[in-house]
Amino acid sequence: MRRIVSLGLLTVAVGAVGCQDQLTEPSAESDPVTSTTSELRAVESPPVAGGMQISDADFADLVRAAIDPGDYQCSNPPQLTDWLNDSLVPAIEEGALPDLVTIVNGLGAANVPINYAIFFQTNDTPQYIGSEGQFTRVAEKTQRDVKDFWDIFSDDIQLIGAHGSILTDVTAVAPIYQLQLEVSPGEALAIASFVRSIILQYESLNGGDIPLFSLNAVAVTTFGGPIPDKIVMGDGLLEAFDGIGLGDVAPQALYAHEFAHHIQYENGYLADPIALAGDEAEASRYLELMADAMSAFYLTHKRGATLNWKRVQQFLTVFFESGDCGFSSPIHHGTPNQRMAAAQWGYELAQSIQKKGHIMTSDEVHDLFVDAYPDLVAPDNI
Repeated sequence: MRRIVSLGLLTVAVGAVGCQDQLTEPSAESDPVTSTTSELRAVESPPVAGGMQISDADFADLVRAAIDPGDYQCSNPPQLTDWLNDSLVPAIEEGALPDLVTIVNGLGAANVPINYAIFFQTNDTPQYIGSEGQFTRVAEKTQRDVKDFWDIFSDDIQLIGAHGSILTDVTAVAPIYQLQLEVSPGEALAIASFVRSIILQYESLNGGDIPLFSLNAVAVTTFGGPIPDKIVMGDGLLEAFDGIGLGDVAPQALYAHEFAHHIQYENGYLADPIALAGDEAEASRYLELMADAMSAFYLTHKRGATLNWKRVQQFLTVFFESGDCGFSSPIHHGTPNQRMAAAQWGYELAQSIQKKGHIMTSDEVHDLFVDAYPDLVAPDNI
């Protein structure tokens, strides 16, 4: 089963779930940029690390060989997908599956909570993370710590929760259906009412609070537009990792990855040569692997989250291997091995300096990552 939002903001595959983030310039001043948008705009390319000048075409050629699917190992771990499948067993046993397919595949209901949080939720209303607020404290602490750790301006980045229960609030979500399905306000209200009736009809759908309806995390910026900068964390994604025993590291790791995308926004890394020179798949992979490296650097740094690498590695193994091998996809994240290699690189960088307790600037980490990137994406199956 696969669900794709009509707005083009989010793409989540049930059974191959991951934080799927692609960065872009906004298509219009009022359009938010999330970690899952898919259009790239050309801007002037800067020199790469160390002042070395290299053409866009040359840099793209340098890593293009790494996009050949035959050169890479890919696997799909059962742990997370099995848990997600198990979470739907009560709905199947109650006979809700046909109606669930209708509202998810036919009406895009599973994209509504994330999109509602993107467009309409702010810190002006009380926020909680997790369907029962069980991740609020750790997420808020992580937000404070990450902002203190990195050197970008981040006071304006808000922490927002996405909750499946919003699907029962017809008035609130009708505008999202209107945008997603490109229907009239009246039709959107009717659709929202219909989805609500289905959710309330089945006890197993728990008033909308099932993982399927909030299975993502995204970074959002409008480059000064009307929607505040945000990191949106879906209940479903956090609860899925908690369900397989990784709840103690998932909030920190997911937030750190999304914050790394804000570093990319703030520092202009979307204008790096490899982000512009190749196709969308190459650009997405580059930016995602950079976010993986930066998050691992923070998570294991002595003055960062100070998490045990073995525990972080357990989380990342599931998270990364639940990703994709879609070498031509505009939201390609890199292979599981590439993502782990990027995280390992970030960990080793943190370990190399942690005795001094020194925190590199984001530009320093970025420049070193650019130098290491060709090796991180080198073929592993030849």
